[in-house]
Amino acid sequence: MEKVLLVDDEVDFVEINKAALESKGYEVIPAYTGKEGLEKALKEKPDIIILDVMMTTKTEGFDVARELRKRKEMQDVPIIMLTAIRERMDIKWEIQPDEEWLPVTEFLEKPVPPDKLVEKVEEMLKRKKSN
Repeated sequence: MEKVLLVDDEVDFVEINKAALESKGYEVIPAYTGKEGLEKALKEKPDIIILDVMMTTKTEGFDVARELRKRKEMQDVPIIMLTAIRERMDIKWEIQPDEEWLPVTEFLEKPVPPDKLVEKVEEMLKRKKSN
């Protein structure tokens, strides 16, 4: 069973998406802060990580992603970063993953319907297996 680490401070978001992912056969490990997410990632070794940006701080998710990528065992784990940062901060620029500042695999804007998030997880895991 593939493990999905779901890191978001919105309890309802975590519960809804946890149920959607579990219905597809994934083991979901919830975390509600970046610190908890980092600890669980290193302990549980998930196959994929879904990570919110704005939690305890406005950039907590960015910090966690960079810390994860410093760890050899986490360098190939896909990270889907979720955010409502443009909506909340009225940012007009395009956010793109890169190796240093934003070392994630994919960037999705909230709100993300549960079925779309499940589709993205499935796509990323298939891509990971084929590499």
